[in-house]
Amino acid sequence: MHTDSISISLDLINRHHQEPNRNRYESRYFWEELYTLIATAGFTGIEIPYEPVWQFGGRSGVPMNRYCVNTKYGDAAGYRALLQTRGIARVTGITFDPNLFMRNDNLGFFFGATGHFAGEALAHAADLGADYFAISPSAYYGRIAQYHPDLDSQIEMFTQRTLDLLGNLASKAAELGVTLVLRNDYWGLFGGEKILPLLDALPDTVKLDLDTAHLHVAGIDAAGFARAHIGRIGCVHLTDTDFVDTAQIWKTPNPEFPANRATQVFRDPGTGSVDLTGIAALLDQLNYHGPVTCSARQTRDPFRALLRSRALLNQFQK
Repeated sequence: MHTDSISISLDLINRHHQEPNRNRYESRYFWEELYTLIATAGFTGIEIPYEPVWQFGGRSGVPMNRYCVNTKYGDAAGYRALLQTRGIARVTGITFDPNLFMRNDNLGFFFGATGHFAGEALAHAADLGADYFAISPSAYYGRIAQYHPDLDSQIEMFTQRTLDLLGNLASKAAELGVTLVLRNDYWGLFGGEKILPLLDALPDTVKLDLDTAHLHVAGIDAAGFARAHIGRIGCVHLTDTDFVDTAQIWKTPNPEFPANRATQVFRDPGTGSVDLTGIAALLDQLNYHGPVTCSARQTRDPFRALLRSRALLNQFQK
């Protein structure tokens, strides 16, 4: 695997739970220095998690949506030019999580807001020249169940409304030349192999996200999953974990940070139990040439995580 083509996700910086403090991470200088450090660590591509929350207040240094980028850099072209000066050659992908909009029992609001902002994020991905737009097809199971305690009897309805939303996004993505990719979140309604019927019901242009940690926690062998579905994979996320869900944490409102465990789900790449070196070698054997992104979501020390990710990629080269 050519490690110079592997990107790193800006989820390296957890804006909600960890360092840096708010004054720093909302400042333009913090991110522009970060791009330089990312390039120094040998990454020339980034992935951006799209977060509409930054559109509704505060300063706009956080580069996580179109409004913030336009405010600071004029437009996507201005932002891409700035990235070039910092050693970042490309934005590989944009990710989108609809959890923000699961905040009451009004499903019209949830699907309406998700569709609106996902469409905006998809257009932003096209403006940035991204290869893929990766969307989580549902909010957390536990978040939904807070407002819909009869959720298990409503799965068919949720599935159909999700398909309607994703079908519209698929048409738009095809027009824009961006690959729509479904994230395989183990804590959602479509975790593990439940993602496959959803994919089957959508156009062939819609692809799978091979996220190694999410598959691991769901009890699915990532290597076997890759072999079985290599032709449908639109992007790969190299994520790591030591987590074993023995208490149905996936059904809780905030499953990434278990309330009754002195841990969190993710580990920095190369520090958990997932055989990422083996996965990288397998992808080469399977002639996979699509986007690959490192995601370091442990994030207690983002700069250490950046170097840990680089150390992992150095192992690939050996």
